[in-house]
Amino acid sequence: MNTRLLEIIKYKTGGRQREFADLLGWTPQYLAKLLKGENFGITPVMTIVSKLPDINARWFLTGEGDMIEEPKYADIRKTMLENMLALLDIEKYMPVMTPEELRNYELVVIGHKKPDFSPELVAKWQRLLQEREDKIDAKFKAANAHSEKICSKAKTKK
Repeated sequence: MNTRLLEIIKYKTGGRQREFADLLGWTPQYLAKLLKGENFGITPVMTIVSKLPDINARWFLTGEGDMIEEPKYADIRKTMLENMLALLDIEKYMPVMTPEELRNYELVVIGHKKPDFSPELVAKWQRLLQEREDKIDAKFKAANAHSEKICSKAKTKK
């Protein structure tokens, strides 16, 4: 069972045992004993099954089946898709992000941080992006007007 516990730790916290112990209200020392196969009674099993409902209890107890309950797969996929769409929506603001904002976005994208983009921050990015697009449009219009002026002079000389 301690091997399956290691798999759960990897799934829930990326293998970070202290974080996993905190998640379940255990000390790191207690978790270390469980991983060695010591004190693996009903109490830690019940804690895991009750606090981690997405873990298949049958798999945890016997090794049969999959670690994650089948209905949970759909929830995970749905959450993943929602997160991906949210990140893609924010991606358009990258050109107007400060270096610190860009670093925070990068940490979210690589999974080291949870998304926390306030409505005020997104509104700021929208404003800055609009200003940037307005400047680009103005430059394009000026260049186009200049080009038309040159072309019309060339036509009149012929």
